[in-house]
Amino acid sequence: MLRTAVTLGVATLFSANVMAAGAGDWLVRVGLGHVNPDTSSNNLFVAGDELVGAQIDVGSNTRPIVNLTYMATDHIGFEVLAAWPFEHDIDGAGILDGAGKLGETKHLPPTFSVQYHMMPGAAFRPYVGVGLNYTTFFSTSTTPTLEGALGGPSSMSIKDSFGVALQLGADFDITETLFLNLDLRWIQIEADARIRTQTEAGEVRSRIKADIDPLVFSAAVGFRF
Repeated sequence: MLRTAVTLGVATLFSANVMAAGAGDWLVRVGLGHVNPDTSSNNLFVAGDELVGAQIDVGSNTRPIVNLTYMATDHIGFEVLAAWPFEHDIDGAGILDGAGKLGETKHLPPTFSVQYHMMPGAAFRPYVGVGLNYTTFFSTSTTPTLEGALGGPSSMSIKDSFGVALQLGADFDITETLFLNLDLRWIQIEADARIRTQTEAGEVRSRIKADIDPLVFSAAVGFRF
């Protein structure tokens, strides 16, 4: 009896057709996204001189996200991801580890992906995706810690970044139009930071690059129409 109930439950999960997503449908997902950078930093260059071991690390952050998918066919979807601006601390690493917070920045990571939905007729619908990410950094600033190390008031800017985005996720039907979504992405992001410091001897320019390449996990509620 118990075995029969479990078998029926599994069959329902993987094959039930609850107005499942299909060609022409729009899927909207709203939830929270957590960005966890895997930072790999070059050395800091100050006035053209390399400070070996002077590196940076980028902190994680959680913010609201929203994405919109159009199902061109039962299996192929086109998705756009947007989010509330993520905020990140820029900390010292290498020989700067323990120095504390060196700066902070905000970024927006709009991403366009092409998805393949493996089981469009089921109540549980896994998918994979590949796409292009554009990350723009803004509201970037330095801290007294960094300014003291560089010898004066400083400003920082980070160039925008283009990169590949890979995606794995699944939708879980609740009702005919409502579903839950879990999603994991790897996004290629490069931060190329330029720092200008006004010292007693004049302006000093510094530069540092870092591959941020975060894993982005999101949990959302979705609506189909």
